[in-house]
Amino acid sequence: MSVIRVGLIGYGGWTRLAFVPALRQHDRVRIVSAAAFSKASQERIREELGPDVEVYGGFEALLNGPEVDAVMMAIPDSIHEAAMNAVLDAGVAAYYEPPLADCPDGIRKMLNRLVEADQVTHGDLEIGFATVVHRAADLLRQGAIGTLQAVHLKLRSDWAGFGGPDLCLAHHLGPWYVDGLNSILGRLPERVLVMDGHGQTGRRQFHSLAHFDYGELWGTIHLNINSVDKLETTIEVTGDEGDLTVDYFKNTINLLMKSHSEGEVIRVEPSMPVVGGWPGEAESVAEFLETVEKGTPNRTDGQMAAQLYLTGLAIERSRDSGGWVEIEDAAGLES
Repeated sequence: MSVIRVGLIGYGGWTRLAFVPALRQHDRVRIVSAAAFSKASQERIREELGPDVEVYGGFEALLNGPEVDAVMMAIPDSIHEAAMNAVLDAGVAAYYEPPLADCPDGIRKMLNRLVEADQVTHGDLEIGFATVVHRAADLLRQGAIGTLQAVHLKLRSDWAGFGGPDLCLAHHLGPWYVDGLNSILGRLPERVLVMDGHGQTGRRQFHSLAHFDYGELWGTIHLNINSVDKLETTIEVTGDEGDLTVDYFKNTINLLMKSHSEGEVIRVEPSMPVVGGWPGEAESVAEFLETVEKGTPNRTDGQMAAQLYLTGLAIERSRDSGGWVEIEDAAGLES
């Protein structure tokens, strides 16, 4: 494939700040079409992408337009399910933002479609692609802090005013942040316990605390989207010989060991220029493009993504029951 023809579904902030700059890092990519609902966004497409890009008012028209090799979607949560179904029906490679749908029943219905899809599907999970997370995972595998005992991922943000689907917060953000835990540990959780609440009515509260049993290792994600402080994501890992802390946005690893009490700060240069302010996004897009072009495996394929969504559904059940809930195995889905 000499040129990868890409169609953009949605032309909001994330597409403009992340998708387009990431695609422009690759000479073999050509954006041939884009869809946006508003006239203002359609005009912005023409201004920013040029006259050679076909402009459509919705995803259906784009999928019925000139042939594309892949689509990249960043659209409101409320239409994720409809758009994903249309893209899967079209058989075109898909790069998509979680969630699969805006309710647990919709997500459950989409799981079989996802694992049965013949085309490439790639969930956008930038944390697990970040070079600093990969480097930290390597250090842990090499025994830098001894036997692992616990891991704690913390998010602080001011996202409360942006709204979202009526999902438990740890479920809504889970694909990104649970994958962050899974990636640094190199393993999957077996069950989950959620303490969720505060801030607003409905299932999507402003704070969520979720505990994961990784088998002789405890993991926690602590999400606060109503913070007055700056955006921050850290991952703290405790071992019997020391501690390791990743600052995701600063691309640093703080390593403290009993044998070296002064500690060490490791600066990790991202493997690709950062787009949209999120390390790992450009790397995620690059892997998607390579999979489309060469047929190589992609990390966030349908089976892997389905496991994250099954974790999310277990989070919902734990929120309701107040107890530990076993996480289903994606291998049990029809394929």
